[in-house]
Amino acid sequence: MPQPFVRVRGAIGLSVLMASILVSTAQVGAGAANLSSNSGTTASAPGVTATTIKIGIMSDLSGTASSSFADTPGAMEARFQAINAAGGIDGRKISWVVDDTTSTPTGAETAAKDLVQNKGVFAIAELSSAFYGAAPYLAQEGIPVTGVSLDGPEWYQQPNTNLFSTTGNASANGPAYGDGGFYKAIGATKISYVESNVSAAIQQGNSVYESIKRDGLQACDKTIVPIGSVDFTAFALSFKADGCNAAECACVLSGSLAMATALHQAGLNKVRIIFAAGPTQQIFQNAQDEAAAENAYFPGIVSSPTYTNAASLAFLAQLRKYDSSYKGGLPDLGSADGWSVANLMVEGLQQAGKEPTHTSFITGLRKVTNWTDSGLATGPISFVHFGQDPPTQCFSYVQFVKGKYVPFPASGKAFCGGILPGT
Repeated sequence: MPQPFVRVRGAIGLSVLMASILVSTAQVGAGAANLSSNSGTTASAPGVTATTIKIGIMSDLSGTASSSFADTPGAMEARFQAINAAGGIDGRKISWVVDDTTSTPTGAETAAKDLVQNKGVFAIAELSSAFYGAAPYLAQEGIPVTGVSLDGPEWYQQPNTNLFSTTGNASANGPAYGDGGFYKAIGATKISYVESNVSAAIQQGNSVYESIKRDGLQACDKTIVPIGSVDFTAFALSFKADGCNAAECACVLSGSLAMATALHQAGLNKVRIIFAAGPTQQIFQNAQDEAAAENAYFPGIVSSPTYTNAASLAFLAQLRKYDSSYKGGLPDLGSADGWSVANLMVEGLQQAGKEPTHTSFITGLRKVTNWTDSGLATGPISFVHFGQDPPTQCFSYVQFVKGKYVPFPASGKAFCGGILPGT
C-alpha cells in the first residue's frame, strides 16, 4: 500500500542545505562528460544516443518540503556516477538534468513537462511530496518513472503502469497491515497517530488505527496537520487530557521534532514517540533537537537500520565517494531514498535491453520479482502484479538513546505485519 508521508529518514525546516546543490541541479551532471563512443549501439528513443541515456531528476528543491529533499539530486547523481564508473549500461553512460517541483503539484507538473518537452529525457527519477501533480501527464506520455509512493495512490492506479515505486507492488486502496507487534514491544497502550494532509499518510493512518484495534490497544483521536506544521501545542494538551502514552507523527522531521517538544513542554517526558520521518544526522544540529528526539523511535525499510551490514557499508562508501554533500553518519530521507530511486532506475535501464525504449523499460521492469535494492531492502521486491498488495510489510527501527542511534530491538530484527483479514 502507499507509504506514509516521509516514512523514513526525513528532515524539513531544520537546515539550509548547501547552495551548491541548488546550483548544480540546473545543469547536466558531471557523469555526462567523457562518454565512450565505442559501444556500437544506436539511438532508440528520446533521450537515448549511441553513447548516453539522459535521465531527469525531479525533487522538492524549494518550498515546504525542500529540506527533506533538496539533497536528493546529490544521492541520485552519486548512483549514476558509480554506474558510469563501472562502464555504464550496455556501453552507454547516464547523463542527467534536474528540475525543481517547488513542493507543489503544479510545480511537479511543470517540472515534468520541462524535463520531457524541453530537456528531452528518456525517463524520470523522482522524490517529491507533490509528485501526484505530474503523474497524469507522465502516464499519458508513457514516460518511465522510478520514485517512492510517499505522496498518494497514483503509483498503483491504472493506467499508471509506467510508475515504479521502490517499495514494489501495492494497490491504490490497499488493506490494513499489522504492526508486527511493535507498539506492544515499546509498551504503548493508547496511541495517537498524527497525519500530514496528503492521501498516503491519511490512508496509512487508517491502517495504523485498524492495527491498533486488532492488537487490543486503544487509539486517541485522529489529528491531521498541514505538511511542515510545527504548531503542536493544542495537540499536546489534548493528548495529555486523553491519557495517551504514545504518539507517531507521519510528518517531515520538523513536525516530529515540534510534536515531541510540545509533549515534553506539557510535562509528558515518558511517552513513547515515533518519528515516521526516520533517522537523520540533522538531529545533531542543536541540543534542543537532540533533547526532543531522546528515546524516540525511528522506522525504516532497510535491512540494516544502523547501516552496518555489507550492503549498507557499500552504499555509504559510494555516497561518500560521489556525493560531496554527504558528510557521514546515517543518511537522511532525501539521500537514502534518492539512492534507492536511482538504483531502481539503473535496474529498469538494464532490463530495457541494448536498444532501450519506453516500452522495453516498462515491460522489462514489470517482469522483475526479486529486486533487493542491492541488498538494502528488507526482502525481495516484486513489480510483476501491478496493483497487487504484498502479503506483509516490514519495518526496522532504531532508537535515539543518549545521542546515538541504536537498533530496536538490539538484534535489529524487523517487525513484519501481515494483511489484516477483512480490511
